[in-house]
Amino acid sequence: MTITDRMLIGAIASNPGDYEKAGQARYCFTTQTIYFSSAKSPAPEDANNNYFDLPALNADGSKKLVTAFQRYIKRWPEDRQAIIEKFALRRGWELAMELHYGGGALTDQESAEWRKIVDGRLTQLVAAARRYIEAGPGAAKEIIE
Repeated sequence: MTITDRMLIGAIASNPGDYEKAGQARYCFTTQTIYFSSAKSPAPEDANNNYFDLPALNADGSKKLVTAFQRYIKRWPEDRQAIIEKFALRRGWELAMELHYGGGALTDQESAEWRKIVDGRLTQLVAAARRYIEAGPGAAKEIIE
């Protein structure tokens, strides 16, 4: 089965990115599938050693999205930044990045703007993974960086 960009987006967006802990989304060149594996529960596809780890949008513990969001809100008026920062101190940065209807701090417009940033990063990661898949198992892993 051909791996679609939509499949890659889902795998990359939900990838915990830590094989030793929560697990890692991977692509198997032999079966041409995306699968999930972890140290606690290794997948059978790991045995053929013909896979690569898919990138993670926000790997567990990396705080990549939080850092990007903190830089992003610096464009906003100081009073709005202060409101978001106060919210984040009370409820956490992860929730501050969410739409206010879901308990987060963002308005509809702010959420739409932030979503464009996240979607842009996802597009970059999907393109990198796609290049690696097309290059095959002998390609350098730096392609996905």
